[in-house]
Amino acid sequence: MNEKTIYLNGEFVPESEARVSVLDWGFSGGDGVYEVARTFAGKLFRLETHLARLARSLAYTRIDCGLSREEIAAIGEETVAHNLPLLEEGSDYALWMVISRGDRRLGDAAPATVTMYCLEVGFAGFAHAYLGGLKLVTPGVRRTPPQCADPKAKLTNRMNQLQARFEAQQSDPEALPLMLDIDGNIAESNTANFFFVSGGRLCTPKARNVLGGITRKTVIELAHELGIEVVEDAFAPYDVYTADEAFLSGTSGTMLPARSLNGSAIGDGTMPGPVTLRLIRAWNEMVGMDFVAQALGHLGDNERGPALAEWERRLAA
Repeated sequence: MNEKTIYLNGEFVPESEARVSVLDWGFSGGDGVYEVARTFAGKLFRLETHLARLARSLAYTRIDCGLSREEIAAIGEETVAHNLPLLEEGSDYALWMVISRGDRRLGDAAPATVTMYCLEVGFAGFAHAYLGGLKLVTPGVRRTPPQCADPKAKLTNRMNQLQARFEAQQSDPEALPLMLDIDGNIAESNTANFFFVSGGRLCTPKARNVLGGITRKTVIELAHELGIEVVEDAFAPYDVYTADEAFLSGTSGTMLPARSLNGSAIGDGTMPGPVTLRLIRAWNEMVGMDFVAQALGHLGDNERGPALAEWERRLAA
């Protein structure tokens, strides 16, 4: 069978048969939480850490999913196992775990809707950034402050981040947003955390106004192991304009170098910058594979070979 398998409310069903009611709170109110864990070489990365954050999101939203963390972990592993035979060689999955409050007709008695499914990581959509860098734009839309909805909870209602992306891409179709908080300090992108390097120090916004990313946490751990000083503080766009290098950290792309903010070049244009490259090497060693080469391998036939050769040259520099 060439159809993916989805877990939905206690059953594994073919993707074409997975159905959720239009009266579900997740559909009609964005009332739910989610997690996305990536595989590297087919193996889920730090699933337990993702599940710990999922548990915090569930507690924050007062949703009881009716499953223990161990049960959720087992279902996640089984969902990936069901779908691995369909995974193309050289690719990997993003495991989505989505939990909503359930059918609104049942009120407080409604059981939560729990679903898990696998999507192939969209490498071709971001592979160019490893060598060419991302363009970032600060939109007028500000990151939701913790006084309204705490950014540390991974909520299915993502209109705040979507509006930021829409506005950034109206300015430049190739750009991603770098959102500010209500005080004008750097927060995060629409789907990733943000780091920059200044004077050899790895800088990132305080966790108060951003999602506590699993990749973010791992990057900080690797930096400590490499003896790189990490500074978590309030930073303004000025600090990025004057930085030496920058990158986004997120589940799918892991570390994606950024080349500009609002049209101003970041650093000397080296992609990735030397500190970012050290962190990429450390990540590759940790997971036992080259995630950049994997992504570049999904470029078109005319681009793939030269891109991989250029990456090998930069990696060896």
